[in-house]
Amino acid sequence: MEENRELDERKLMILKAVIDDYIQSFEPVGSRTIARKYDMGLSSATIRNEMADLEEMGYLSSPHTSSGRVPSTKGYRTYVNHMLEPAAQNPALAAEIVGRLEDKMTEYSKLIKACAEIVSDMTHYIAIGSTRGRNSVNVKAIQIVPVDETSVLTVVVADSNTVKSKIVSIPEPLSPERVIELSTIVNRSFSGKPAEMISLMTVNRVADESGISRNTVLPITDGIFECIKQCDTDEFFTEGAAKLLKSPEFDNIDKARSFIDMIQDSETIEKIVNASGDSESGLTVSIGTENASEGLSDYSVVTAKFEVGGNCIGSVSVVGPTRMDYSKVISSLEYMKQMLEKKAREEGTKAIPEITVTTGEPEQGS
Repeated sequence: MEENRELDERKLMILKAVIDDYIQSFEPVGSRTIARKYDMGLSSATIRNEMADLEEMGYLSSPHTSSGRVPSTKGYRTYVNHMLEPAAQNPALAAEIVGRLEDKMTEYSKLIKACAEIVSDMTHYIAIGSTRGRNSVNVKAIQIVPVDETSVLTVVVADSNTVKSKIVSIPEPLSPERVIELSTIVNRSFSGKPAEMISLMTVNRVADESGISRNTVLPITDGIFECIKQCDTDEFFTEGAAKLLKSPEFDNIDKARSFIDMIQDSETIEKIVNASGDSESGLTVSIGTENASEGLSDYSVVTAKFEVGGNCIGSVSVVGPTRMDYSKVISSLEYMKQMLEKKAREEGTKAIPEITVTTGEPEQGS
């Protein structure tokens, strides 16, 4: 790496000390602080000269109001790439994660939302969970449930274990027995097939086999197609905004309000999620000005992508100030990645999730 070639061991040691101290204190770091707190065997004057060189090389910068220095994006990048030490293991926290993910969850979207909540709790930063829509959705199961004489609930389970539902009005009354019979025929005709293979011809065959008029079958199949379309759409979950606002970076109320507005913007969320490139580890770090969104120049984004069977099922991105505790965030995401992928593999071997329907007014979609 270029930074390793231009930085000798002493400069690397001082750079790491400056960044470690700044992450903890959020105060510009001076040479006397480094000499006093870190046993380097170097004088304050020597450290000051080395810090001046690091600033000239672009690894540190000097705020106008202080004689101390703070890390730059380049400095943080060197720190993340070469200086991070694994965070200390926390058996109690690991047990809590296992416990929370052991809940009866088969939908990937619910697993990823749970992971975003847990990671936000662990790191005290914002976590954005994302489930990825796919170019092709395979139908795992379909159920049609009677609601009343002129409406039914269509429920689709995709191969990602995503469950979507929709209430459909029908033009002629159907008894519960006829709806259950239709559900059996539709499930047999549609399940196990890619969505694009379900054609008008398939719908006509369902109408002929069930003896139910095509005018009644069509709105039901339209509801099924709408559910399939929802399975093919990205979903985003944002957790922990209130936690991040406790950071000293947000003492300024205008800055806090501006950040909240930005992080709630759907375009910004999509940029954060989509900017995470591929890496062998499935984990990427974007620091400060490396971020695609200009409004994130003072923040860092660490993203873990989750894969099952070679397919990306979603991701969790942690957003925090550039002085975030990278070691803790990366270790938390790596552990969460292992746990979620293990959980998803286990659930993938189980039967189709049980679909429960309550009487009353079911929600449109899910």
